[in-house]
Amino acid sequence: MNLYSHLWKSFIRNERWRRNLLSKILFGILILYFIVLFLVLGLNIGRILRQMEGDPVERFNTFLLWYLPADLFLRCLFQPLPTIEILPYLRLPVRRSKIVNYLLRRSLMNLFNLIPWFVIIPFSVQILLPQSGAGIALIYILAIALLLILNNFLAVFIGFQIQKRPILYLIPFGLQAFIISVNNWGFPISRLAVTFGKYILAGNPVLFMTLPLAIIGIIYATSRLLSRNFYVDEIKSANKRKTYFSSVREFQFKRFGEIGRYLSLEISLLIRNKRPRQIMVMIPIFILYFMFIISNSKHPYGPFFNLIIVTMLIGFGAINYGQFIFSWESSYFDSIMARKNNFINYVKAKFYLLSALSILSFIPIFIFFLNTQSIDPYLICSVLIFAIGVNSFIIMLFSTFNDGRMDLSRSRFFNYQGIKGNQYLLTFIFLLLPAGIFSLFKYYFNPVIGELAIAIPGLVFIILSDWWLKRIIVPQFQRRKYKNLDGYRNLSL
Repeated sequence: MNLYSHLWKSFIRNERWRRNLLSKILFGILILYFIVLFLVLGLNIGRILRQMEGDPVERFNTFLLWYLPADLFLRCLFQPLPTIEILPYLRLPVRRSKIVNYLLRRSLMNLFNLIPWFVIIPFSVQILLPQSGAGIALIYILAIALLLILNNFLAVFIGFQIQKRPILYLIPFGLQAFIISVNNWGFPISRLAVTFGKYILAGNPVLFMTLPLAIIGIIYATSRLLSRNFYVDEIKSANKRKTYFSSVREFQFKRFGEIGRYLSLEISLLIRNKRPRQIMVMIPIFILYFMFIISNSKHPYGPFFNLIIVTMLIGFGAINYGQFIFSWESSYFDSIMARKNNFINYVKAKFYLLSALSILSFIPIFIFFLNTQSIDPYLICSVLIFAIGVNSFIIMLFSTFNDGRMDLSRSRFFNYQGIKGNQYLLTFIFLLLPAGIFSLFKYYFNPVIGELAIAIPGLVFIILSDWWLKRIIVPQFQRRKYKNLDGYRNLSL
């Protein structure tokens, strides 16, 4: 059985391949951008290193020691875990070991294993080959290949564990925080990188024995994990599920009437399902991580960059929830439309939840920047008002154009269900619009006028929220209702 041919056929025959062309083009452009970026860096790596102080090889090894933990961090967050696609084979007479080996081999086919070579090979040709000879260059390439393979399988193992225990998201974040802290405390990381690089160039036998053994060990651990619990992405025992859900209290907002009932159902949806729950888990981790990076930075960032960071942190939860604000219920939206519900109250509940997510993110951010005094607290408040008013309107308007069906039980990472091309545009608008307005008015007038230019439109949209929800958002969704419902019914995921 050729699993790879089945993978290719399922890809080209899937109806999603023929839908949402703009999203695929934009994602392809993003991949091409990173490839070109690393390629340009690789072609100029020799000149760049020679212009820097010190030995070029030592400088590259220092960068390499910073790159490898960052690579593991990004892999844990974004490297896909190919589990859903192989579930049909579990119903066929296929050896489990064959499927496990297929998964492990397939994990090697990703962008993270490709783009480093656009820098490593030019470095070996331009610097190592003339300086140390072909033998040393080949040894160096072999060592880097082993390190990247180790990172790949470590990310796969951690990723599968994260599917069962989301708290393990702290592993990649904690590793990055530890390295940055150690560097800021004065530990000689650059000296450690130079020593490590010398061991590689010398062909240290202990190092070249340890790396393959570590790879074999992590592959064995991952294989055992998959063999013991092959449905790691989808299946939990009934007892565990009952225990978990029984521990989650129903959120009730009776004082808000029907809106409160819709709000409680929305919160229950976010807590009980894997994909929205992962987003909720990521919000505090994301905020704390950026706070840690900013507080430990030796070089203060500029005001424009700080404003972008504040806008991103305050709106992170709202935009990640809001861009799928109707798609969350895509699997049963026909039922919602068939019932005699007050659709305006249903939409209002979503708007209130968007606002609550922004406010909950604002509180720790405001306290943090109030202590660091790196940004005007009045500006932070203006950004919050803009996020609740203008950004909420933009997010909800864009969400009416999203007709993609979503499976809430699947992981969110490298999962493009429900993602449309206009959501990439939404991200840029969400980040750049308040910063652009503030910078424009600050340049022509002063910072106070800039803050008012952000706060006043936000306040107007908050006051008129009932009007634009009834007159713009709901009618716009009603105009696209049948097209959206047709997309929600599509079972080709």
